[in-house]
Amino acid sequence: MSFEAVNRELREETQAISDLSDINKITTDRIAENLHLSRTTVSQYLNDILKKGDAIQIKSRPTNFINRQIFSERFFSPKQTIYPSVASLIKEQVRQKNVFKTFIGNQESMKEIIERLITAENYPPNGLPVMLSGNTGVGKSYLAKLTYQYCVQEGLLKKDAPFVVLNCAQYYHNPELLSSNLFGYAKGSFTGATADFKGMLESANGGVLFLDECHRLNPESQEKLFSFMDTGNFERMGENAVSRSSKVRLIFATTENLQENFLQTFLRRVPVAVTLPDLNNRSKAELKMLIFQTFIEESRRLQRYFRVAPWIINHLFNLKYKNNIGELKTTIKLICAHAYSQDQMNSDIEISSDNIGNSLLQRLTAVNNQEEICSEVVNFTPESRLTDFVDTTISENSRVNDLMTHLCDVEGEFQNDKLTAAMVIEIISRESRALMDEMVHRDKRDHNESLKYLINIIQQLFDYLGSSLFVKIKGNAVIAFASFIYLKQEVDLALTVKAEKSVHNLLELAKQNATVEYQVLKSFLELIKTKLDFRMGEVDKLLLLGYLISLNLNYKTSNKHAIILAHGYSTASSIADVANQFLNKKIFDSYDMPLNVSIQQVNDYIQQYIHKNDCHKGLIILVDMGSLMVLPDSLKANINGPLLVINNVSTQLALFVGESIEKNIAFNEIGKLMTDKLAPEYSLIYPVIKKSPMIITTCHTGIGSAKQIQSLLEHSIPTSLHYKIEAVDLEYLKKYGDSNSFFEQYDVKAIVGTSDPHIKRVPYIALENLIAGDGTSVVKTLFPDVKDMALLKRINNYLVENLSVERLLSAVTILDATKVISSVSDMMTELEENTGIRLTNNQRVTLYVHVSAMIERLIRNEPPLVYKVVSSEERKQGCTKIKRALRNIESSYGIKVDQNELNYLYDIVFQL
Repeated sequence: MSFEAVNRELREETQAISDLSDINKITTDRIAENLHLSRTTVSQYLNDILKKGDAIQIKSRPTNFINRQIFSERFFSPKQTIYPSVASLIKEQVRQKNVFKTFIGNQESMKEIIERLITAENYPPNGLPVMLSGNTGVGKSYLAKLTYQYCVQEGLLKKDAPFVVLNCAQYYHNPELLSSNLFGYAKGSFTGATADFKGMLESANGGVLFLDECHRLNPESQEKLFSFMDTGNFERMGENAVSRSSKVRLIFATTENLQENFLQTFLRRVPVAVTLPDLNNRSKAELKMLIFQTFIEESRRLQRYFRVAPWIINHLFNLKYKNNIGELKTTIKLICAHAYSQDQMNSDIEISSDNIGNSLLQRLTAVNNQEEICSEVVNFTPESRLTDFVDTTISENSRVNDLMTHLCDVEGEFQNDKLTAAMVIEIISRESRALMDEMVHRDKRDHNESLKYLINIIQQLFDYLGSSLFVKIKGNAVIAFASFIYLKQEVDLALTVKAEKSVHNLLELAKQNATVEYQVLKSFLELIKTKLDFRMGEVDKLLLLGYLISLNLNYKTSNKHAIILAHGYSTASSIADVANQFLNKKIFDSYDMPLNVSIQQVNDYIQQYIHKNDCHKGLIILVDMGSLMVLPDSLKANINGPLLVINNVSTQLALFVGESIEKNIAFNEIGKLMTDKLAPEYSLIYPVIKKSPMIITTCHTGIGSAKQIQSLLEHSIPTSLHYKIEAVDLEYLKKYGDSNSFFEQYDVKAIVGTSDPHIKRVPYIALENLIAGDGTSVVKTLFPDVKDMALLKRINNYLVENLSVERLLSAVTILDATKVISSVSDMMTELEENTGIRLTNNQRVTLYVHVSAMIERLIRNEPPLVYKVVSSEERKQGCTKIKRALRNIESSYGIKVDQNELNYLYDIVFQL
């Protein structure tokens, strides 16, 4: 009894509060005192109520509690169960009732625009610049003001943050004055500048600057603005040495075409551009609300009661407005003003065709094809609210919450055996269908591009589901699904923990009793998540599943069951889809098994499948591995019909089995026929081709350097020769020789590189010889089939031009080419001085390339060079001189040049 008393007292206390700040009064001590119970007892019961989801806790000192249901009915539906303070609860209420809710059309034609504005303003640190475009009178200025108010409401701006408006059209004939007013100016910067002036950009610091008619900005002002948007800095006119900053949110508005009136560099800095629709393109519901709202505003302005004849309102409703909302408001203002001027002393003013004046009467009378929205006199007072006349809010939120409350009650009756499973499924189906129909009949498709796009996407998905799952989904379901997904973002569900559990139980019940519909829903959810990244909660799934059940899907299937089991992400499902498509019937189900699945897990899955499907006429299982052939023994006790398991599943096997099922062939015959007819065949052929000529490039430093050499050669060889140049890893060439695929497909003419892979029948050309040889012999080796000497000479010239020492060294080594060239140059200078010889240009180029490659090989600790020679006293002395010339290189790079390397260098210096 004490528990019930505490629960009842909490409800009464919640009912008594008139303002959210009164929540602070509802404490554990207060309830304990009112009920004459101990504080400990009350605290325990309050926490029990909280756990059931029937209360909300405010963890202040002292802690406060409120009844969730009563609070939701009186104020708003909280999203959480526990809040750190009353202030955080109030902040949530403000967020649910942001200022954009006052903008007529916020849930219809203006919904997407407002969502983009909210996204822009929440982008840190100072939001994104916004461009509002649209014809005169569509509400750009009002929307800019609301955007500012939203930023203040959300704490993005301080409460006293400035909202500065600059109408650029006022300075159309004086762009310099516009620029000075926008950015400010320094004293003496022009005639009449008698003092420093802080521009509007600086005045709006910490707030919003609204630039109306911004197409009047000249290119120079646009450039200054996009520079400010990039850096946050600007300069006053005449103050070039001083950089100023301002943290300001920018909103632009224009009636003109963006591409024709703005610099592209400026437009790129304004990432959010929205176009407000004309009044004639907005919904009839929005027009009706605008008419009623304007009459309310005029009633407040004049402090008079207006009794407006239905003839006036109906004609206003059918009038075409060239100048949009501005024209509508002006027209109604003139109607009220004319009636007021004739009867100023009366607090109640009649407005009809008799007292609006001839010009307005003629204009309204000219309206044809009337659509009536009211048939009685409408009374407007200064205290009137728009909700007194029209429903300004989307009903989905309360509608879905009410429906879930009802379905949770249904689940409770099912748990108490008052309803059967079939009755529960029927209720879910009926109620979900009713909700979807309401959404469809709202029909916002004509003026909502996002919804049109969503309908198109879902149509594609349903077409695919219809063909792959063999279900016929009615056309209206596309619109219903699209409308639900589009509008579900507006639904703010306030489910208790208990209600969430009820929804889960109902969904499981529906899944068990509507396997076909659930398969369709599951496939749809997977597709929509992939296509649009939409994710659905259990409430969404329950309502969509209920709707699918109501459609009575026409599902083509076989009376015998067959399932494909295969390892891999989509192997089984892919084979099943193809087979079902060819057979034009749903014959195969599929199970895409993880690679690490166990036999027991597969066995459990098949048992669940048998439990969910009536398999008394037989079940055929096609598997991909021989290890699964143990399934018949493990499933023997669970089947109530014949079971056939076939190994080595393939598309051809699935088609054969599917056709056999269609022909009603006995299971034992299917197994025998499959063995006889599906013996494998094979055919192997090789292509007969004329091999194209190829030059292979390679490098001891790796494939990257080989590709660099490839690029240099490609720029040196005429395309008319049709030579293929291919970079190949040196180790690969050494390992496989001429047995690799390049030699099979191409006629390899030569190998160019920094290390010889020793392939016998293919000439190797060292990179240094390519640029240091006598030219003719090297080019002839590369192009043995070319007999035109003029062409060979031209190729040699190309090679000389493109294969400079610095480019080559940059290509074949990771070392600093400039530093290597300098080091080798010093080495050659000392060598010439010590030996008394003069190196030729060919010797120099060869040394540049070889020494740089040698340095990198030694740094990398690659296998040493093997170079066998006949030793002599003369060679020993020459090697000693080379060793002495190399000492700076050894010291700089931390390497040691051995005797094999010295002998190789000796032959370059003394015998080349």
